[in-house]
Amino acid sequence: MPIHEFRCNSCDHVFEVLVMQKDEIANIKCTRCQSPEVQKLMSAPNMAVSDGPPGRVTSPSGMPKVQHHSCGSNSCSAIELPGHSKG
Repeated sequence: MPIHEFRCNSCDHVFEVLVMQKDEIANIKCTRCQSPEVQKLMSAPNMAVSDGPPGRVTSPSGMPKVQHHSCGSNSCSAIELPGHSKG
């Protein structure tokens, strides 16, 4: 069951909603001001990678690193992917 991230166009609040059925997205309202004027945001995926025996999940040193920082009044994330350089 996917968790979707939204931003309210009225109050700029960012929030997450567990969406059970795809048609529920059309009825999402801001959790702060109840405005229906929201936009769906693209979120970074969360995944685990196994580098060892089956059933054991590890975090190898080559895994992407996620950095959290403040962007104005909201929290933002940046992800560093292997093989990608800012240029």
